[in-house]
Amino acid sequence: MATLSKADTPAGVPEHSKSSCKLDLVGHVAVVTGASRGIGRAIALNLALRGCSILGTCANEASLKLISSVLDSEVSQSYKHTAHSRPAELQIKGLIADIFSLECPALIANQLAESFNGRVDIFVNNACDPMPGTIGEMDTQEVQHSLLGNIQTPVMIVDELVRRRFFQPSSRIIYISSIRSKQPWSKQLMYAAGKSAGESLCRTWAQAFGGKEEKFQFMRGTTANAVLVGLTQTEAVMNCGPEMVAEFQKEMFPSQSIPRFGQPEDVASVVGLICSAEAKWITGSVISASGGGIKIG
Repeated sequence: MATLSKADTPAGVPEHSKSSCKLDLVGHVAVVTGASRGIGRAIALNLALRGCSILGTCANEASLKLISSVLDSEVSQSYKHTAHSRPAELQIKGLIADIFSLECPALIANQLAESFNGRVDIFVNNACDPMPGTIGEMDTQEVQHSLLGNIQTPVMIVDELVRRRFFQPSSRIIYISSIRSKQPWSKQLMYAAGKSAGESLCRTWAQAFGGKEEKFQFMRGTTANAVLVGLTQTEAVMNCGPEMVAEFQKEMFPSQSIPRFGQPEDVASVVGLICSAEAKWITGSVISASGGGIKIG
């Protein structure tokens, strides 16, 4: 099939979908938190274009429509520009499950039981508390809020899915981390601490779920990795205002091997790689998707 020109390709269609797509995830189910926009949305689209059904979470009704209606329609439209038809079993469902609610893990699990036969193959923890935590200006409520969104809720989601035995053999758990876990800044104490903790969670999950422990044999071969994201052109970043964005550029670009803003699709491609069968030997790792801003070795 001939490659389409940019003029022929609808806005938002990922680069890898313009000529063909590898349907390697048909029959799989992914939970992507914060899937209505930005990096989460790009990840959901990447996986869906490989045949994976998506349960995308969000925090409100307006965002729910962006998943259940807009994203679903875009997936169908994107398949028209590939060599394949949309798989009949591919579902895109949205769910209001706020990461700051103690009910979030049960809501996700209940929806999986209702709509996806109690199955999950991929869990991408993308939603987070973006509030920075400025040294000398925090109160207890802000600290607890950050710990809830960035650590407690991801832990409890994985625990809920493990308890219900929803994870499948060779599942994928991915925590979206940040360059701040390795490149600290006094104005982002709690954000950096939460992302560092997420990377540590992945190391322990990897150790537990790979196949060494008898109690987790039902999900043996499961990998857990963190994807460390650099300066990415998302709505959340750009809404910080031109002065802060310029400050980010001044700080980040000199250390990047590729001195530009990352795009959500850049991160989604890395996540997609980890979700593939070819990545079965990568676990307990932090993969830098930062244009070389953080070089891990």
